[in-house]
Amino acid sequence: MIRSVGGIYIHIPFCRQACRYCDFYFIVSSQYQDQFTEMLLKEIESGATEQVGKRMQTLYLGGGTPSLLSAENLQKIVQGIRSGYAFSEDAEMTIECNPDDLDDSKLEKLRELGFKRISIGIQSFQEEDLTLMRRSHSASQAAISVQKAVSAGFSNITIDLIYGIPGQTSEHWRDNILRALDLPVNHISAYHLTFESGTVFDHWRKKGRIAPVGEDESVKMYRLLRKELSGAGFEHYEISSFAKEGFRSRHNQIYWSGEAYLGFGPSAHSFNGSSRYWNVGSLKKYMKALAAGEAISEKEDLSAREQYHDYLITSLRTREGADPGIIGTRFGKEVEDHFQLRVDKFLKEGLMIDLGERKAIDPDGWLLADHIMRELFLG
Repeated sequence: MIRSVGGIYIHIPFCRQACRYCDFYFIVSSQYQDQFTEMLLKEIESGATEQVGKRMQTLYLGGGTPSLLSAENLQKIVQGIRSGYAFSEDAEMTIECNPDDLDDSKLEKLRELGFKRISIGIQSFQEEDLTLMRRSHSASQAAISVQKAVSAGFSNITIDLIYGIPGQTSEHWRDNILRALDLPVNHISAYHLTFESGTVFDHWRKKGRIAPVGEDESVKMYRLLRKELSGAGFEHYEISSFAKEGFRSRHNQIYWSGEAYLGFGPSAHSFNGSSRYWNVGSLKKYMKALAAGEAISEKEDLSAREQYHDYLITSLRTREGADPGIIGTRFGKEVEDHFQLRVDKFLKEGLMIDLGERKAIDPDGWLLADHIMRELFLG
């Protein structure tokens, strides 16, 4: 019997240029695209025999910048995935794109290949932000790309925005939100900028060249985001995610609900419920190992304690929260009691809310999510 088991993520490592805030694995040379596609198909084929009788719910091409791939290579990848894996009839196929890649021809090809959800990395509608972050597109291209996607027939469009950019004010941020709401999008992912180790921004911060936005201003931006998007009919269903009814990201919900998923490509991760797997984070090492028939991934078996912590980290990111009953069944009565005792404290403080069978962090309290989760962890 075929059953739904989760989704597939494919990491496409190519970017037009390096953004100064990004710590995902990428390269800025496109000369290896054909060779990468060939090796990716080899990896996909090698794992397909393990998934007999399973039907996937989602396919997500992320990166990097998947929209940089040629139409020919995109077609080969989609055909390879569909040859090796069964998908449910209503499977959600998503591809991440940059605004400057979305011409009419590329959009038509994406529709032809079966992509129904498109995620556009806009980040900001302000030229000074885009210049500082070293984005490859302009503010006008950002808005135009959404309109082009609609004209091409896409009705499930998400955009990414970043706030807390050095020099940004809450007024500046509000203008970004309102520009986003003027566009025909039904999902907005909004992330507070973090200074990840090894990035240009982190180096500049340490040198005093740029400074993080102050805590009070960050809180103001977050609350402004919630107010404006909620008022426009967007549900705040996960820390960084807002969706109109029926347009939640089904792929990301696989991560947050602890379902199994497969990852292909350099640096991609997989999860089977009790173990994590991750591919080597180097395109050259990835291709060389596959060509030689050598291992490309490492594995970590999770202890019961680590699985409990993972459950909290993923479930408490969401509006639905965590289920003490699931905790008791999976990890035992002692762990359930530990969870419930500490949750009661946060319920009294108003930082968490009782949803009946489930307990969740109040969306206003998501700013303190890391603190709350640490208190719920096992010592």
